[in-house]
Amino acid sequence: MKFWTTDRGALALLLGACALMLLLGLGGRELWGAETRWANIALQMLQSGDYFDPYLKGGPYYDKPLPSYWLITATAWLIGGLNHWSLRLTSVIAAWLTVWLVYLIGEQLFRKGTGLIAGWMLATTFYFIFWARVATADILTVCGVVAAVWWYWRGPDDTRFSRYLGFFLLLSLTSLLKGLIGFILPGLVLLPHVVQDGRWKRHLNLRMCAALVIAGAFYMTPFLLSHIYGAPTYGESGLGLVLRENVVRFFQPFDNIGPIYTYLIYLPVYTLPWAPCWLLGLWVALRNWRNVEPNTRWLVWGLGLLMLFFTASGSRRSYYVLPLVPFAQLLGAWWITRRMAERNETGRFSRKLKIGFGVATVFLVLVVGVVYPWTNGGGGVIAFAETVKLEASKRAPLDKWNMVMIEVDNKLPMYLQTGGAPFYYVQESQDFPRNGNTEALMAWLDRTSGQHWDPQRTIVIAQFRNGDALPLNYLGSDHQVITTTPTNGERMFHAREDQSVAYIPGIQ
Repeated sequence: MKFWTTDRGALALLLGACALMLLLGLGGRELWGAETRWANIALQMLQSGDYFDPYLKGGPYYDKPLPSYWLITATAWLIGGLNHWSLRLTSVIAAWLTVWLVYLIGEQLFRKGTGLIAGWMLATTFYFIFWARVATADILTVCGVVAAVWWYWRGPDDTRFSRYLGFFLLLSLTSLLKGLIGFILPGLVLLPHVVQDGRWKRHLNLRMCAALVIAGAFYMTPFLLSHIYGAPTYGESGLGLVLRENVVRFFQPFDNIGPIYTYLIYLPVYTLPWAPCWLLGLWVALRNWRNVEPNTRWLVWGLGLLMLFFTASGSRRSYYVLPLVPFAQLLGAWWITRRMAERNETGRFSRKLKIGFGVATVFLVLVVGVVYPWTNGGGGVIAFAETVKLEASKRAPLDKWNMVMIEVDNKLPMYLQTGGAPFYYVQESQDFPRNGNTEALMAWLDRTSGQHWDPQRTIVIAQFRNGDALPLNYLGSDHQVITTTPTNGERMFHAREDQSVAYIPGIQ
């Protein structure tokens, strides 16, 4: 028992509980939201062997820098295929590291115990754990921002070249995962401390400039490789997308337009159940501004600049607020340790905190590790794909089949991997035969794809809304028809709106 009362033991307990919340039931939930795009793009890279031209449903889609997809394909290669684990594992690891880094920052800059409390607050924040189990670049960006801040605070007055290089490489890597906010956000957080006492003058030197040039070259490398080794006919520019998504979107938003008060609502929501702590901490810090520690003033300034930056952008979505969450929880932890010290009630408050963190941990484990997987079981896309592969394997080995996807959900292809030829995508707007027979559809595929399709080795997948007639229902005369069934959650709450149908040659 003595081990758990030491600093090392307390950290081990925090990181172990965090790992449990992040990993339990990770593979039991269907793809959700934006992660369907990451899955589809990564799968097409793996199937085609082209890692420099991202495609979504067969069309060019350079929405994010390449490394965010490369991390997934590398993980898939390491663990033997693209699945829920390889898709989401990088986000999970990034979230786990973020909790650790928040602990380190808190212990270094504030009272002893602040980092541990901040780590527990972050690890038991519902929306942080929720997004950490989603395969997008958002939590990777959060980790990169926190890592850069941690690196800076290890030696804020250190002017060695290696310190600058490590810092700017972290910024470049973070920017290669989602966008230029990897450079902007750490800069905004650290700006108040850099300008304090003229510190910026000390850092304005040739060593910093050289490190920045090297980091800039590192940032440009994936785009250069894409230009050299990508297909000449690809038609989209990675750097052009960076400009569009990061600069044009900020000043002239073309989507995700929300009201100016968006983040005043969502920052408290995204820090639940601990939002009252940082709100009280903010009030206490502002009320006692001249007397609070310089590091606390830096934290409040950093949070304020981040809030101002995101609010200034016309493109606003709830989860854009995620990079603020670790710093808000640090402020909440500062308030808790300050209150504990003022009242000299460390023991009683410690017991209350342990109970609160324990209850929050159990709740999150039950929700994300048990309830979510159960609601996704018993049917849905996962069960549909397994049934399709089982029935197809009765006729021929799975790698002998071709798959035609007619305007299907992005998530379906990941579940229907067979090891055979890449999927062939047909858009709903194309003039494929809506009526007719199998021969007419195969002739159309031969003509549009420029290759021959064997009617006995081609599975056709389509999508329809619940209650509508089956698309391509003429295939039912000589194909086995398989449709999706509701999941446990859909049976309990509502019927599935979007459904999929597979046509497998030969009726059984």
